[in-house]
Amino acid sequence: MKAYNRLRQYVWLLDIISQKEKITLEEINKQWVKTEMSDGIEMTRHTFLRYKNTIADSFGIDIECDRRTNEYFICNPHSLRDNSIQRWMLSALTVSNIVSESLSLQDRILLENIPIEGKLLSLIIEAMKQKRRISFKYQKYKDDVPTERLIIPCCIKLFRQRWYAIEYNPLNPKVPFKAFAFDRISKPCITDIPLELPKDFNAEEIFRDSFGIFISNENKPQQIVIRAYGDEQKYIRDLPLHNSQEVIHEGEEYTDYKYFVSPTIDFINELLSRGSRIEVLKPGSLREKLRDEHLKAAKRYEKM
Repeated sequence: MKAYNRLRQYVWLLDIISQKEKITLEEINKQWVKTEMSDGIEMTRHTFLRYKNTIADSFGIDIECDRRTNEYFICNPHSLRDNSIQRWMLSALTVSNIVSESLSLQDRILLENIPIEGKLLSLIIEAMKQKRRISFKYQKYKDDVPTERLIIPCCIKLFRQRWYAIEYNPLNPKVPFKAFAFDRISKPCITDIPLELPKDFNAEEIFRDSFGIFISNENKPQQIVIRAYGDEQKYIRDLPLHNSQEVIHEGEEYTDYKYFVSPTIDFINELLSRGSRIEVLKPGSLREKLRDEHLKAAKRYEKM
């Protein structure tokens, strides 16, 4: 618990500095003494410098001082933008800090449930460290009984409140990567069988042109253009569907967005979930696919 509390303090300090372009230690302490972590005691300069050095070592984030004004600032903010794990971890801990300071309002702060898969997560990470394959039983929704699996775990991905182990299978060039949901895995075990990954393997690069967890060499990324209507224009603008999102036209009633992404089933489902608020313009094949799916849905309602 002591280590966790210290980590919360590091994250709090990072958050308060990142909120400002520059901030003095005196200004930091005005905020610090208001938190339950401080016990009403100011942070000494010695403690601040120790935290500053630990943050640099642990997170790779450098806090520097402008000697002209004695103000502190983060001199390499790109390190947070470029590292998804650090960004996610700091975001989660920052929220934890804020909520813990407001326990009197806990019944009015509603959060999404994130699955806690600590044991399996640790096992798969350990297998990746040891460069070993893992075995487990896997229960598909369409199967009555689970099947035995022996996979090369190349990475782990969190998507839509679900953890996935991503398999690398060089013997299947059409679908070299496959996702296994943690909640359908049972009896996992690290084997003595070594795993090998390509020397240039880069998980972020592999998923760069994908949405979600599906990757297929037969489903190549392509240019996709959608038109968003009404308020959906703003929702998509503020929460991009994909990192390749680009505005190519803005009208009074709609906005056209362009993507370079694989039209996998999870991306198609995302577009379908937007209903009549979006329209696929290109390519024609994807436009027809969504049109057919919407017509099928409409016919189900006609039966009642």
